[in-house]
Amino acid sequence: VSILPFYKLLITVANKQTMMITQLTLLTATTLLATSLAQEQRWRDEFRLNFNYDLDAQRGPSNWDNVDVDDTEYEQYANFHPIFDLDIDENECGRRVRPSPISLVKDSSCNDDHEILTRQINDDDCTRDSISFELTPHTLRAYFPEDDDDCERPTIEMDGNDDDPFILAWMEVHARSEHVIAGRRFDAELQMVHMGTDNSDDEMATVSIMIDATAREDHAEFQYMLEGWQRAASEQTQRCESATRSLRTRKQVNANAYREKLKNNQKKKEPSSTAQTETKSSQRRAQQCDSDNENCGPRRKMYPYSLWPSIHYYRYSGSLTTPPCSAVVNWRVLDKTMEISRRQYKQMVVLMGIYKDEDCDDESAVSKTGENFRPLQRMNDDNQNVAHCTVDDFDFR
Repeated sequence: VSILPFYKLLITVANKQTMMITQLTLLTATTLLATSLAQEQRWRDEFRLNFNYDLDAQRGPSNWDNVDVDDTEYEQYANFHPIFDLDIDENECGRRVRPSPISLVKDSSCNDDHEILTRQINDDDCTRDSISFELTPHTLRAYFPEDDDDCERPTIEMDGNDDDPFILAWMEVHARSEHVIAGRRFDAELQMVHMGTDNSDDEMATVSIMIDATAREDHAEFQYMLEGWQRAASEQTQRCESATRSLRTRKQVNANAYREKLKNNQKKKEPSSTAQTETKSSQRRAQQCDSDNENCGPRRKMYPYSLWPSIHYYRYSGSLTTPPCSAVVNWRVLDKTMEISRRQYKQMVVLMGIYKDEDCDDESAVSKTGENFRPLQRMNDDNQNVAHCTVDDFDFR
């Protein structure tokens, strides 16, 4: 009796079991990935608070003290990252403990021994390619990774905080500027939001750059950020278009052509790997001093601190400029402006006002004039003072 059919039966059963195991493995991996992505987005989307920037609106700045602040994104960020210990569970918008933003006028001397310190550049640093660009109801944000698994996140150290590292979590823009310097409100403000560690794990630090939109030429680094937010806007458009069943074929063709055009343009702008290698090598050489330590200048800063137009700043203790307005922020507002073109400013304002929710409904919370800054707050003279740290107080390191 031939045993070949029996072997064939065994092989068939084994193949089916292998396929079932493979399918189960893929299903498990997909579930874990979906769970991971959901957790990653959880503190960014589900916990955004219900407020806007319309001065006369029920949810506007004058009524922010009525905003329900349960489960804020800041609190969730701390919950997902045990090294942070932020205590942000009460609405402090009606209090005047350490209000922000304020008009920055020097009223005390700078006692800092050094400027804002950044790490020396190394090959493991997160770069601008590590950033996730997102449209939000209230602003445009550029998120850095949530851990150091793939790259080392940017950090700063500030005098007066035990030199504890503050980790950069995200950057966001406000138009017009939230802070005012010497009576002047600028076109916009780029805020770099950091989370404290070690003895400062219950605090935050925000480094702000005032933006002046009067340059004749585009700002190259800021343009990269605008293109990131523009891609996020295109993805939002694609998502909403695909969800609209009545979309005409002609519009689909146009959208595909537009996406292909963006893709081709992006390919043209991307430098070759050889060029990238050469650029990295030249950057490494640029930060080195001569062997006799002559011709040494300020050390080139890692991204995004390379955007800083100055190492000098106004410093004060303040709060978040959005609900829940928690008094946990160490502010460093640089005293020189970053100049962008008017075209870039207009593109930024347009992008801030086009956010759509999961149902593709318009849910932008910027004001009717396209602005998203909190009105100036009256400084608490008992708890706050403003120092202007300049070249007379310290030099570069």
